[in-house]
Amino acid sequence: MTALERRAESSLWPLVEQLVRTQGLAGLAVAVVQDGEVALARGFGTRDVRTGDPVTPDTLFHLASVSKPFVATAAVGLALDLDAPVIRWIPELTLADGRQGEVTLRHLLTHTSGIPDVVDYGWHDPQLGDDALAEFVRSLSGARLTTDPGADYAYCNAGYEVLGHVVATVTGRTFEAAMKELVLDPAGMVHSTFLRADVPSELASSPHVGAPLVVPPGAYPYTRRHAPSSTLHSSVTELSRWMLTTLADPGAAEQMWQPRAEVGDSPWGEAMGMGWFVGTHRGHRTVGHSGADPGFNSRVALIPDRGTGVVVLANSNTAPTRAVVRAALDVALDLPAEATDVDAQLPPITLPVAAALEAGGKDAAVETFHRLERAVPAQVDVDDGHFEDAVWGAIELHRPELVRPLLDVWTTVRPDSSQAWAMTGWAHLVDGDTRPAAELLRRAVDLDPENDEAAALLRGVERLPGTVSDPGRVVRGTGERPPDAAAGTRES
Repeated sequence: MTALERRAESSLWPLVEQLVRTQGLAGLAVAVVQDGEVALARGFGTRDVRTGDPVTPDTLFHLASVSKPFVATAAVGLALDLDAPVIRWIPELTLADGRQGEVTLRHLLTHTSGIPDVVDYGWHDPQLGDDALAEFVRSLSGARLTTDPGADYAYCNAGYEVLGHVVATVTGRTFEAAMKELVLDPAGMVHSTFLRADVPSELASSPHVGAPLVVPPGAYPYTRRHAPSSTLHSSVTELSRWMLTTLADPGAAEQMWQPRAEVGDSPWGEAMGMGWFVGTHRGHRTVGHSGADPGFNSRVALIPDRGTGVVVLANSNTAPTRAVVRAALDVALDLPAEATDVDAQLPPITLPVAAALEAGGKDAAVETFHRLERAVPAQVDVDDGHFEDAVWGAIELHRPELVRPLLDVWTTVRPDSSQAWAMTGWAHLVDGDTRPAAELLRRAVDLDPENDEAAALLRGVERLPGTVSDPGRVVRGTGERPPDAAAGTRES
């Protein structure tokens, strides 16, 4: 047993096991590479709560936005002029303001294109044809740039769909086939794929949403319209091969790791490179990415100057992957015990509340919440964000019925929470109940006029037929995205 393995056995693995248990997670996989080899790789929990099948290092997870560094690698590897207009390769791209000629590949790679992001990812109506990505690019014809290209950083999944379509067009293949040839196969990622249909059932993990976690029936965060931004499936075993390949020849990646736009998300997302976030961890430069889609959470972090990389994959979007990556990096770097954060987080309030809801109904759940809220010392984490984490995945997958009772409890115990009403309004909107959706979203904005996402949803619903619009109402906020939960594949 190596020194790193001994440190993992004494601190890292107990931490992960405790997090899986106390956070009510389904499954999680962790790997660490260092000094040219896979130093650690282990699975925890189950890949599907219905079967209990264990997670192993070979279990395949949906990676969400961790797909983006792979797409960036493919695009940069084609040796195209990154400062040339994108329409040189895809003239079918048009925008309503006629400014498509101002957008370059570099703008897409660095999230500075000004193209507005996706609002509805359509996971409930997946487009599976070879022309799905091209159709998405054509659908941007009604969009207008939100900023001048190159002026500001604004995370944009839509820009990566356009970038992926460039890769497909230049290679003359489907996007998925091009990615397999250009990136996955050279890294030895034989089971990894952007096509969900190619994921072997014996290796697949299922998405888990809600509280307690359930697998949403007939729902999965997948559509080929958004393959470049989110649909890579891989395991910690194969991602370790990719990290080793990248770290062994960092010269090819250095141009992608150079800071190109200020982000300001310390410590790991201080700047944006091309497809990679750049930051620091305890004085060392880091490059990496994270992602969250309904039922999945993922994070990759590399410390190039130490030849070290960590990947954490989970099949629930509530998983604290940031805490696991931080602890794994500290163990890999052999930091002193007092500098290593290995304390498990308190359980989220949603776990006991959901258990009480299931066993005794709403009144029991409300009583449980208030009892735990008053407990000293604290037994659970009562932050509102846990409710949001528990409900947004089901709503985005168009399965709001899975979390509607929990939403009812949330608005009862936190009637002054703008986000509670915003999420409830979004759930009604998904169900087609536009009039109550508008009323609930107005309440959310009244409670917090700076809830830009709720305001954007409200503007959208008030334009729908059958709703009561309020043209004299002034709503602050200019974002055209629904709440973060509605943002589809997200950097997390």
